[in-house]
Amino acid sequence: MLFGALDKCPLCSGSLHYSGGQYHCHGYLSAWSKCSYSTKEPVRLKEKWKIPRETTNKYLIKWYRSQKPKKPERLLPLSTSKSVIGDTSDSSPPSNDEKLEKLKVAIAGKSSEDFEELKPKLEAAGVKFHMKIMKDTSCLIWSREVNNDDSQIKKARRMKLPIVREDYLHGCIRKMKKLPFDSYKIEDTGHILEDGQSIYNTTLNMSDLSTGINSYYILQIIQEDNGSDCYVFRKWGRVGNDKIGGIKLEEMSKSDAIQQFKHLFLEKTGNPWEAWEQKANFQKQPGRFYPLDIDYGVKQALKKNPSNLKSQLEPRLLELMKMLFNVETYRSAMLEFEINLTEMPLGKSILGTILRLNGKNCLKWSQVCVYLKGKGKLSYILGAGPATTDLAFEAWDEAMIMSSLWDSMEPSINDTCMFLTTANQIWDCITRTYSKACNATQVYELKDWSLELEEIFVLEREGECDKFAPFKDMKNKMLLWHGSRLTNFVGILSQGLRVAPPEAPATGYMFGKGIYFADLVSKSAQYCYVDKNDPVGLMLLSEVALGEIHELKKATYMDKPPKGKHSTKGLGKTVPLQSEFEMWRDQVVVPCGKPVSSTIRASELLYNEYIVYNMAQVCCWHLFRSAYWSTSVAVYSVYLVNT
Repeated sequence: MLFGALDKCPLCSGSLHYSGGQYHCHGYLSAWSKCSYSTKEPVRLKEKWKIPRETTNKYLIKWYRSQKPKKPERLLPLSTSKSVIGDTSDSSPPSNDEKLEKLKVAIAGKSSEDFEELKPKLEAAGVKFHMKIMKDTSCLIWSREVNNDDSQIKKARRMKLPIVREDYLHGCIRKMKKLPFDSYKIEDTGHILEDGQSIYNTTLNMSDLSTGINSYYILQIIQEDNGSDCYVFRKWGRVGNDKIGGIKLEEMSKSDAIQQFKHLFLEKTGNPWEAWEQKANFQKQPGRFYPLDIDYGVKQALKKNPSNLKSQLEPRLLELMKMLFNVETYRSAMLEFEINLTEMPLGKSILGTILRLNGKNCLKWSQVCVYLKGKGKLSYILGAGPATTDLAFEAWDEAMIMSSLWDSMEPSINDTCMFLTTANQIWDCITRTYSKACNATQVYELKDWSLELEEIFVLEREGECDKFAPFKDMKNKMLLWHGSRLTNFVGILSQGLRVAPPEAPATGYMFGKGIYFADLVSKSAQYCYVDKNDPVGLMLLSEVALGEIHELKKATYMDKPPKGKHSTKGLGKTVPLQSEFEMWRDQVVVPCGKPVSSTIRASELLYNEYIVYNMAQVCCWHLFRSAYWSTSVAVYSVYLVNT
């Protein structure tokens, strides 16, 4: 009252409030973004304060008459920087049963690199590790896909011992206490509840550039496979910050679970579940979450029927092209990684907010760059620390428009990929190599399927032979296998086998970021990750110049082999029989022997792995199409032109 009434916010017409030495707006620029306007010199109304005419308060009337036309200026205190560290972890001391000294775990499967770094901290906190399950073991940590025939799994189930994921231990060390096992169990004994046309599964998102918030909230009803009991599952947190958030699992009847699901959805979004489910009258509410579209199948019918497309390609090669460029294959693969193709709310909402602010001439694009990098907000978007150059921001900018580009894609046949001729000169060597190597399926775990050959294509990538030429006289050249997901092969065929870039995560590489090969086909077949509903995979047989080999028996991360070495070899316990090896042209060793036990015992690897760190040391020759069934085999020569 002394300094004059505050005017509205110039950006959103919201109300200003004094806090922390400044006046801040508490309004919203839109339903998606909170207004971030703040100032020390707010605009004040010049008119005098008004009082009701009917008032009889003498003091109020006297003050009203004594008002001066010009209000005094309010002097604000100098701002002081504060460092506030928020921690959502449970600060209450653990009970006696929750102490980490009470936790005794057995490890099964191959441990990740993150776990090996975490293990010393756990041991220092009192956690005890068992080499195998014992009577006092608390749980079994399983770090790979569960195999029902594994002896450790069978024993754990007989003892009714919890089988949990590795991240259970991460949670324990973060909370510094023994956590309940229920939220971390890996055994999949339930399914998402479907009731009529309703699928009770949603992921909510709330993103705001002005505040740096990028939160998620997962809400599901899980019904037991062998019963009628239901569980309401909730998981929430911040994208890129695993220290904030939590998990909750509540058991209840089906009707109660549906009621609780709808109540939580209304609470978080401000809209009833039916409004979202029916896509009718759903309105984004300021400060509330917004659901992500979940694609459970094919988005829409393709405009063209691939079977009616005319092409000069040989039919089998045409089928390969359709297989490589099937959009639904990529859609399914991205769904496995929980990437939503139809909506990217974070990028789109931020981009939309920036454009609206630019329209009001109140925010420059350069300011956005400075804000993201200076405030560290890039970590909420990419899940990594802000970069010191503009390259990281350019990547973020590209990610925001990716979904729009994706929808414009349609499957097509590359007209520059032409069928040339049938190649028979290598047929005998290839068939012997494949038939003998396939026996490894009896030794190497290939889940529930057997590996059978459909077709072989001969490759000649433009320019690859020229790049390989300097290594052609290098010793220790071998014809080795490389398996990968179907979705990777368009990039492999157009650009060759590549080393992961420096900015890619370093986890999952036993011997550093290189190109990995195997001398047993069933070892590489594991990395095709074929779907049982569409059990077709592709593998490469490549000439690899190994040169001087650095041999290892356990995981050792490196960016390149030691000085004087050209490649790395992980020594396995099972190897091809060397006496059955054959020589191919230019003295290339073909390891086509049957699998036998090696003389190596103190090794972490079951099978040999070969790693090169230079793309030029690889020349791809043969593309194998393998599946459940056996069909007639033909060899084709394919010439791929980069476009």
